[in-house]
Amino acid sequence: MKREGLSLRHACRAMGISGSSVRYIAMPDRDGALKARIHQILRPGMGYRGAWAHLRQEFAPLNPKRVHRLWKELRLNVKPKTRKRRKGMPMPDSPNAPGEVWSLDFVHDTCLNGSRLKILAVIDEYTRECLALEAATSIKAPKVRQVLASLFKDRGEPKYLRSDNGPEFVADSLTVWLAISGTQSRFIKPGSPWQNGTIESFNGRLRAEFLNAELFYNLADAQLKLTLWRNFYNQERPHSSLGYVAPATYAKNFEQTRMKEKLYS
Repeated sequence: MKREGLSLRHACRAMGISGSSVRYIAMPDRDGALKARIHQILRPGMGYRGAWAHLRQEFAPLNPKRVHRLWKELRLNVKPKTRKRRKGMPMPDSPNAPGEVWSLDFVHDTCLNGSRLKILAVIDEYTRECLALEAATSIKAPKVRQVLASLFKDRGEPKYLRSDNGPEFVADSLTVWLAISGTQSRFIKPGSPWQNGTIESFNGRLRAEFLNAELFYNLADAQLKLTLWRNFYNQERPHSSLGYVAPATYAKNFEQTRMKEKLYS
């Protein structure tokens, strides 16, 4: 008896479809787990390099190009802003070790109850550690002195404090106290925020990654959340200028290296 029927090739030709589409067997997505983790760690302001820094140990070896490709597939691209770069304007008194130069600045926000927030940020320029995020409805020179006095007690006095020419920073009561403490004030030129670029960059991260994503019910709620975010920033968040390690880790590695150099010198 003659066997009736068409071969797969003839059947596909009769139906006008490709034989490869019928024989195709879908392969499992080898990037599925990585894509899921990217979504889990995603936070406001994060780019693909930040995601790669978070996941490079978990998915080692992990090439940043692979994360970049998945970033585009997941439509997570953020168009970078074009920055105007000023040349020939080096930052004065750039630090060579932790504790040499601290930067100060204010960031402003509001609470849901309508009260205004004024946040004093203090940064170690060398390690990029956030030493303080102090929130209040109003902060003047005495409050700045109080915050700095607490930091001096815990960490010692820095050689320089860099800030703009705001009245809170140029007040005689503060500058005289700093001089007695052995710390010199370094005021940037008016209209030259790039001279305080370290904390300006930090303020941008604080705004993009935290302030724009959080709601504060009142001052106490804001201070609690700021403290938690500061701990995360120092202990966990990779920093690109530090080789994608967290500021606290970078500071610890620096101290270990310095101790070894002293031991063998």
